[in-house]
Amino acid sequence: MAALPADIPPTLQDLLPKWAHFCLYAGRFVEEELGIDLTGRRVLVGLSGGVDSTALLLVLHYLSSRADFTVGAVHLDHQLRPESADDATFARALCERLGIDCEVETRDVARLAEERGVGLEEAGREARYALYAELRESGGWDFIALGHQLDDLSEDVLMRLIRGTGWPGLSGMAGHDPARGLIRPLLLIPKSTLKAFVTHLGVPWREDASNADPAMTRNRVRNEILPLIEKENPAFWQSVARLWRLGRVEQAFWAVLESEACEILDNSRLESLHKAQRLHLYKACLDRLGPGQALADTLFKLDEAWRDRRVGAVFQFPGDKTASVGSGNMVFASKH
Repeated sequence: MAALPADIPPTLQDLLPKWAHFCLYAGRFVEEELGIDLTGRRVLVGLSGGVDSTALLLVLHYLSSRADFTVGAVHLDHQLRPESADDATFARALCERLGIDCEVETRDVARLAEERGVGLEEAGREARYALYAELRESGGWDFIALGHQLDDLSEDVLMRLIRGTGWPGLSGMAGHDPARGLIRPLLLIPKSTLKAFVTHLGVPWREDASNADPAMTRNRVRNEILPLIEKENPAFWQSVARLWRLGRVEQAFWAVLESEACEILDNSRLESLHKAQRLHLYKACLDRLGPGQALADTLFKLDEAWRDRRVGAVFQFPGDKTASVGSGNMVFASKH
């Protein structure tokens, strides 16, 4: 395991201006784009030891004294790789060097995957988010900060497109998830910039060999599809960032209508809406019933059935959810 440098710059003022401005940009993104004031708050970083979360920990460390908030870290050992114990050791050492409290937990993700009947990637994600929720409640943390960056966002947009996700969900993952207290301060920053920042500071990071496993959809998107897209459009990353910003604006616009989501929609209400509004309202009604992504194609078919008054038509959605066309309404239901 590579050793930490002896002279990590202690404060924001000790950084080169270029990297001080980089940290401040991340702070402005949280404040202006996400609408969050971190002053006096407690922020827990999900620290895997990879370059993204390492950069995030450093950025928040430098911003914390300036904006007066507390930073902590948590590392989850998934027990999937022989070197995972070294990852945990690295996380502890880096946090100790920065004067940040670090909690290390272990979970048998392979066993969880078998019990749940899901893949290792999904089981690992479930384990992490369950731990974050647990620590947020028990430790009094206001936010859980995750290291997702612009390359991750680009992958997420493509994976949503492949799955058939509609708009504005197609614009990618949220920068702020209030329900789970998640924030992603680096979401519009390319991974190359994070690598350059951490490298400049002389701080090593841990590489996860599973990121090259082609059995995982995300890895195929990252290693095979994205390079082809970037070859055709080197500015694809900027396009994704613009798409994300447009999505956030539209989500805010539609939020008022989606607050009307319920299990029964009267025809009189639906007739007063534009088709775009009806589609958004259908999706909100389905989302209200629980997990399961409503695909755009089925939503269009549902609206067509309603317009044709095909009473008795039933449409199945992921998550064991249904939408049925009635004589005077539309009914949404879940088997759970």
